[in-house]
Amino acid sequence: MYRNTTSAYGSVAKVLHWLMALWFVLACLIIVYLTWDHGTGPVPHLNYHKVVGFTLLLPLLLRVVWRWKNPAPALPAGMPRWQRLASRISHRLLYALLLFMPVTGYLGNGGGVDYGLFQIPPFMQTALAARLFDALGITAPQWDRFFDLLHYGITGPWLLPALLALHAGAALYHHWVLKDDILQRMLPGR
Repeated sequence: MYRNTTSAYGSVAKVLHWLMALWFVLACLIIVYLTWDHGTGPVPHLNYHKVVGFTLLLPLLLRVVWRWKNPAPALPAGMPRWQRLASRISHRLLYALLLFMPVTGYLGNGGGVDYGLFQIPPFMQTALAARLFDALGITAPQWDRFFDLLHYGITGPWLLPALLALHAGAALYHHWVLKDDILQRMLPGR
């Protein structure tokens, strides 16, 4: 069963979900490892983090399209309205932040993303960036500081982990406390 049903996620949704989870964890582990002993100076091999983070856009876009074409299984009938609303809001915020992270990382990075076979040029060195800086009356370093604050100062270390903890915590709460099938229907092999 590769498509979602009214009671379970299909294999495509499960693979995309867990692939994105692993990809995100890998991006986090890389940046933690690379910055562990380097303080605030240049981080060697930062491109590894950029490649993994920016590539997260591909499974994210696939997942959004798949979710649009294959609605999620119905929530349990007895679930309170506030939990349904919290689920809808938190999932939308999670998708938004998973899009926001690679985009802000790219917009604020001066080195582009080097995939070896090809490179995505740095945004800050494009003609569009120059026109944008001119229109906004800012410099490239000001732009960089703003996006670094969003990416490395707020969203990366605080907002996204908090939302992911809420997501995982809610799944575990449903599994261990409410004993419903919310978690089980996303697990592989179920």
